[in-house]
Amino acid sequence: MKNKISFIFFWFLSLFSLFGCQQSDLIEITNAYLFKETSFQNVQNLKSNVVNDTFIGNPVRLTKINTLLYVIDASLDSLVHIFDVKNNLYKGLSISRGNGPNELLSVGHISLSEDRHSVWAHDITSLRWYQFDTELNTLIDKILFSENIIANFYVREPQWISDNVFVCLNFNSYKERFYIVNRALTEISPVFNPNFSFDDNFPPFILNDIFSSLIYVRPDKEKVVLAGRYLDCIEIYNFDGSLTKLLKGPETNFNFKYDKSRSLNAGVLVKSHESRRAYICLRSTNDRIYALYSGKERMDESDYSTSNIIYTFDWEGNLLQKYVLDCRISSFDVDDFTKTIYAIQEPNKYIVSFSLF
Repeated sequence: MKNKISFIFFWFLSLFSLFGCQQSDLIEITNAYLFKETSFQNVQNLKSNVVNDTFIGNPVRLTKINTLLYVIDASLDSLVHIFDVKNNLYKGLSISRGNGPNELLSVGHISLSEDRHSVWAHDITSLRWYQFDTELNTLIDKILFSENIIANFYVREPQWISDNVFVCLNFNSYKERFYIVNRALTEISPVFNPNFSFDDNFPPFILNDIFSSLIYVRPDKEKVVLAGRYLDCIEIYNFDGSLTKLLKGPETNFNFKYDKSRSLNAGVLVKSHESRRAYICLRSTNDRIYALYSGKERMDESDYSTSNIIYTFDWEGNLLQKYVLDCRISSFDVDDFTKTIYAIQEPNKYIVSFSLF
């Protein structure tokens, strides 16, 4: 009888560790699948190969579309480097910085059009979303978010899920995990996570930042995934906004620390030396979710916005593989056809590749 009771108690604790309740000062999380670093049974070490180290600039984000890499630059007058990875060719810079025709003030995100024959570049400064041909030479269309839009709706990372509907994040929200928006901007539907309960006694500007996320749409447009920038959660949704899986990990009691008094006085979130990053970059194929994980504190000498650890999951939320890279990266994308990861190597800013074979 004693052994039976011990077995039941052990089973209950194991179940709680998998689907437990996690609480911090700011949020209570229920029904999350908790995983650890050791939960990944398949670990693979990947060696980097330099794709190109001859260009000059400060690349900060990378997106692969078809055979081209679009690398956003933070410091030059032109905003995007283009690489042809099929022919191993650097094609130069494109999109000039400015207010003129075919110019942008900044590029926060580049994504593929619904018909897969053009690309969209989001200007986070002018609140415009521009459609270009794949070489970024010709402007095809644009959407102006500052018109016909609800108050305090500051669009981040818009991505198409059909020819008339896109999903995006909002800088000024935390309860609303993302939004489903029609092209005319007349229907804006917020999506909530039923497993998150926030402490609303804190100012929204603090919660908006701490619970901000990365977002990515599965190539077949059937699923959407979020990964927390400072909250170590991965949220998987159907395209209609219904939650299918919530994962949390890999560390127990991951909590975000910040300078509360300075934040309240300044009216913006002020991070402390102990502030920690969770996920840095998020990508997917139709089969897998790829998430670059940090877990480091702001004081870390290796820069908490870079990492050499990528976790992979399937779209049901099952843990698949942990990749350990031989260098730190800040942004990456995945070529599912050639089974290659392309990334920005830090701190040298080379464009590198990793073979998944």
